[in-house]
Amino acid sequence: MVLNVDKLSDSTNTLQMTNNHAHQDGDNATLTIDGSEEAAAPAPSKRRLESRKRILAAARKLFVERGYHATRPQDISKLAGVGHGTFYLHFADKFDCFLSFAEDASAELEAFIEEHLADVNTLDEGIREVLKAIFEFSAENAGVLAAALTDINVLATGETDKKMPVDRWAEQWADIVRKWSEEGVAAADVDPMFAGHFIVGIIRQGGAYAHRAGIDQAEAIEKMSRAITRTLRPNN
Repeated sequence: MVLNVDKLSDSTNTLQMTNNHAHQDGDNATLTIDGSEEAAAPAPSKRRLESRKRILAAARKLFVERGYHATRPQDISKLAGVGHGTFYLHFADKFDCFLSFAEDASAELEAFIEEHLADVNTLDEGIREVLKAIFEFSAENAGVLAAALTDINVLATGETDKKMPVDRWAEQWADIVRKWSEEGVAAADVDPMFAGHFIVGIIRQGGAYAHRAGIDQAEAIEKMSRAITRTLRPNN
């Protein structure tokens, strides 16, 4: 097989010319393998991003105040000040909207926790700081965690392969435990994911019990911290 250098050169020139033309036309043009132009998907407009933000803010308020089942898509649209059809431009249904709300809440909590872990040096201190962050986040965002951690298997009308918000929270804890194990402050043989779910269980159930029993925040943090520390501490 003989390679035709002239044809290769012609193709290269054509590709270069087309590429230059694409750049001149703007950012919405992309170049395909054969040198032809193909329109890129336009970036979401500022107006579209703003309407999504308003919808999620309204959904957050209603999911917290009314709960999932008592909240309707039209209620969310009305509170957000958008047309009902606009809701479905952003979300397939109420369940899809709830998952976005829960994911946003999880991301906010994660950022909140990271701030508290900035200057932590010991396991005991780290666990206490994370627990303090959770309590502070809950105080500043009343009802958000309780709503976001609702079991989605109860909410879905059929089978779903979506990840439960509580699993996402457990994964955040697993990342923290894994980091502590690598640094030697937590036991090396701890299963991070199991520990993550274990810790979430302590916080959810222990926190609920502390509230019912009238245990104050400082004492609740101390009790939960001791239970978690004893589980993760390396055996020296």
